[in-house]
Amino acid sequence: MVVKEWAQHQASGGPALLDLLATGDPPALATDNNHRIVFWNRGAERIFSRSAAEALGRRCYDVLGGRDVFGNRFCRPDCAVVAMARRSEPVRGFELQVSPTGIATKALNVTVLQVPGSRPDLFTLVHILQQIDESSRLARVLAVSGTRGVCPPLMKVPGAPEPAAAVPPLTEREKEILSWVAAGLQNKEIADKLDISLATVRNHIHNILEKLGVHSKLEALSLAFRKGWIAPANGANGPIPDPTLPQLTLASA
Repeated sequence: MVVKEWAQHQASGGPALLDLLATGDPPALATDNNHRIVFWNRGAERIFSRSAAEALGRRCYDVLGGRDVFGNRFCRPDCAVVAMARRSEPVRGFELQVSPTGIATKALNVTVLQVPGSRPDLFTLVHILQQIDESSRLARVLAVSGTRGVCPPLMKVPGAPEPAAAVPPLTEREKEILSWVAAGLQNKEIADKLDISLATVRNHIHNILEKLGVHSKLEALSLAFRKGWIAPANGANGPIPDPTLPQLTLASA
């Protein structure tokens, strides 16, 4: 449903995809072209029992550890979804089994939206998650003799403009706001946390997009993680931490 709503909003000049997903329903995460997690909303926190601080900046295959419906390792460095996206091949959704630490295995339907960046090799993959009943999933797999169900095809967002040749540095406040966006907070929540007005948050985000020469917050996040302007928790499997950034562990507070 969120895919249809987002398409309608895009056509009418309404909120971007991350604004729709910031509520945490449906659960969603986003990864860049190097498998790094650049967005993690509260719905994803519930499913995987990991805070945004524990997921952002890490490789998705290390965090998700997903398997296909037959138990084969699906999430891995040579991810088929990323490989197909790099070749601009059509990609369909998939079913995934995940086993968060200390929690029973969960079955998920995953729908993928591809958001292109300023170059063909720079893209972001938004994964929209829907938890499904385990017994129904197994019954369906058995009924179709091993044929795996699929979700709607991967969709591409209209291309973004080329970034400026020289990227002006972000201010400390802009870095701070971008880190909260990555943690799945809405603009109003960011304003409340930083004790500033909603209009000020919007102005900062507008300035961030202008400085980075990007079209959306999602592309800004992907670029920021790629350049190391936002630090993941402890810098694990991601860019070098920047001590000037807020600790992302606050995002789940």
